[in-house]
Amino acid sequence: MSTLFFWHFARRVAPWLAVLVVYLVVATLVIRWDMARNHEPLLDFGADLYGTYTQIFFEPTEQLPRAPIARLIFWLTPLIGAGFILRGVVRGGAALFDAEERHNLWVKIMSDQMKDHVVVCGLGHVGIRVVESLKRLGTSVVAIEKNKNDSFAPVVEELGFPVLYGDARRDALLVEAGVQRAKAIVCATDDDLANLEVALDAKKENPKIRVVMRMFDQRIAGKMRSALDLDATFSTSALGGPLVALQATEAGVRGVYHLEDGSMRVDMEVPSPAGWWGRTVMECEDAVDGRIVGIRKNGTFKRPRHDTKLAEGDVVTLDLPVDSVSKVRSTRAS
Repeated sequence: MSTLFFWHFARRVAPWLAVLVVYLVVATLVIRWDMARNHEPLLDFGADLYGTYTQIFFEPTEQLPRAPIARLIFWLTPLIGAGFILRGVVRGGAALFDAEERHNLWVKIMSDQMKDHVVVCGLGHVGIRVVESLKRLGTSVVAIEKNKNDSFAPVVEELGFPVLYGDARRDALLVEAGVQRAKAIVCATDDDLANLEVALDAKKENPKIRVVMRMFDQRIAGKMRSALDLDATFSTSALGGPLVALQATEAGVRGVYHLEDGSMRVDMEVPSPAGWWGRTVMECEDAVDGRIVGIRKNGTFKRPRHDTKLAEGDVVTLDLPVDSVSKVRSTRAS
């Protein structure tokens, strides 16, 4: 973290140092020009430059010239130096002693360092689940939240991710979140129009970014995805409804998802039916038109081979079409 702070301050200070160097060089050239036209003796350029430099820190090494413009610069240079020093003391002191400033500085540094991360807009019940899942996947996140006191923002910060507060529809805020360097953005606010605007702005800033957009109406979401060339759109009600219905009627349902053709598939984890004992994985898969993606026995999970035979006590993880759930049910009942 100390290295990040160093480079952050280096990038922030560099432009001001460059301005200061340019001022010293130009001021020295003007002083020499004015003194020369007033027939005052001159030192070499290096000595005069050093003399101008020492005035920044109120330690002049040269006599006050008689030339009017040079004399004015001699008076102004310490004031300019005082401005630079005062600015540094005020900003540095605020960063060191003010808790909110330290927090804002940490957010700024973390956001500036992020690359190939995911920007999550909206930290409601959907957004926080997305962030938690990305954390488990080992993906870095920068979050944007409009309501500072009515969100899961503190939870996100406890996970080690920065949160920027404001309206994600502001281009400047997206830039601050590093959208140009991000690999994806998730628009998960509870405002469909806001999500749409953020998605379009993100594509404008970074045409290669992957955009996942939340919309409450799944039918409109699908149309928006194709019309605007978005990577994915989702409706929480459309995703959650089938899952709840299946979990209410079938044991072992863990998740559902939809394919591009509109068909739905189900993830299930169930005890191996008695009718499958002694049969190979391939035979059981053909019986339900699905896939056995894992077998758990005595707490150990393994990926099965096609010729692996199922036995009593096995718990199988299935991926299959929704129509095949009834086949599994009938096999378990027989």
